[in-house]
Amino acid sequence: MTDRGNDLALVEAALFLSPQPLTRRGLAKLLGDVRLGYVDQLLEDLAAAYEDSIRGIELVVSEGSALLRVKRDYIDRVAHLAPQQDIPRPVLRTLAVIAYNHPMTQADLVKVRGNKAYGHVQELIERGLIRSETQGRTLLLQVTAEFLRHFGLSTVEEFRFHAPPPEMDDQPAASADDADEEEKRPDDGEDAPMVQSEDPGGI
Repeated sequence: MTDRGNDLALVEAALFLSPQPLTRRGLAKLLGDVRLGYVDQLLEDLAAAYEDSIRGIELVVSEGSALLRVKRDYIDRVAHLAPQQDIPRPVLRTLAVIAYNHPMTQADLVKVRGNKAYGHVQELIERGLIRSETQGRTLLLQVTAEFLRHFGLSTVEEFRFHAPPPEMDDQPAASADDADEEEKRPDDGEDAPMVQSEDPGGI
């Protein structure tokens, strides 16, 4: 195999194993600090190979990063084999609210989903599907590249286009004042959990 062939195989292997999109610069470093133009050529070759109708995977390059994902024609038939299939339905509903309103504060999320949202946020961060950053007395929540990969999306706008607004709970939503109180006292008067994590891959 030629050096170029080895490099192409290495890029494919890296994209296959990576849980999040890889930047062109990251791939260039992996290949031994090669030129970005060379990385672009390899990505073009790889994308062309995956365009074949007999392939179930495609290469997506967006905003300087690349990822491999299942083609839309097959995602419904294989989605049950992917990780994250054990997410409880209430947590999925919370994730849908966050994605539809991305980015969204935790205070606003609590108005819609109630106190249970704190636990949902913690679980979704641990799964790498959302990330958070401090914004005043609350948190700003955003979906991650892992969320896009899991649902076969390129952008969060694509999620909004294809998905209807998430259903709200049957119970009335909390008032703004209630939500503020929940930020301070989610259950028993203690301070609300300010759940934070390392960014697993912003979008």
